[in-house]
Amino acid sequence: MLVAGVAVLAVAGAVTLWIRAAVLVAVVRGPSMRPTYADGDRLVARRRRSVPRRGDVVVFRNPLPHGVPGSSDGPLLIKRVAAGPAEKAPDGMGTAVVPAGHVAVLGDNPAQSLDSRQLGFIPVENVIATVVRRLR
Repeated sequence: MLVAGVAVLAVAGAVTLWIRAAVLVAVVRGPSMRPTYADGDRLVARRRRSVPRRGDVVVFRNPLPHGVPGSSDGPLLIKRVAAGPAEKAPDGMGTAVVPAGHVAVLGDNPAQSLDSRQLGFIPVENVIATVVRRLR
């Protein structure tokens, strides 16, 4: 009986590690993704395995250190991919196309969003996950 209990715990631990490696739960902070997502919404995101595509909502590393003027609260940001590598850059970006290995991201609420208009293009390796759905 003890061996069966240890086996169940081992399997449960392995499943937990697999889920943590594949899935991220991110919390929206601020109004930048309104009306799609509200401040405090919890999102399930699949850890990235490929280059995100235009329209994907992604979780990525904040390129500005916490405490720098203009930085957001926290190490991660959530935005929508507006353009991928070699695609036409969004208006106001000051360049014709997104460079290889980068994406342009914009908040759904552009008036209140820290995004590629201020941060520049985001390296694809800084994109951690793609949002799948909101947790209810």
